[in-house]
Amino acid sequence: MNWITVATTAVGIVGGAGATLSVEHIRWRRAVADRVFQDRRDLYVDCIVTIRRAHEAMRGVSADGRTSAELAASVREAFRASGCDEARERMFLIDVSNEVEVAVTASYHTLREVREALANGHGLTSNEYNTAREAHGNATRAAREVLRRDLSANRR
Repeated sequence: MNWITVATTAVGIVGGAGATLSVEHIRWRRAVADRVFQDRRDLYVDCIVTIRRAHEAMRGVSADGRTSAELAASVREAFRASGCDEARERMFLIDVSNEVEVAVTASYHTLREVREALANGHGLTSNEYNTAREAHGNATRAAREVLRRDLSANRR
């Protein structure tokens, strides 16, 4: 038996196995990166959608013609039940950039200003509500842009 043939075959087997393992490792890393990206995107979408739903829920209860005490309680309950606090906290549990944290916090705090305007009896046509709504809309649009940039930067 020729030892050169056996050695060449062994080198070929080791090289083939190494190449296969290397390709599989690259594929696994890509799958993990894709999953991390999808999770981040889902968290961002969940947070922005939850903030939007909270605004709509507060608008809905503020138009029901309740007494001022009932109105304040209903608006605050709509905000609390929306899950904004939880959605925001879930996002901050992952490693987000300072820019993302600042943008989402600005949207959240301006939503609280909307909540206070409505809870204090300022109707949907009042200057107080419209000023708060405009600030919230601007902050939320800015947050969306920051989130889009962050997702683009983290997409491989």
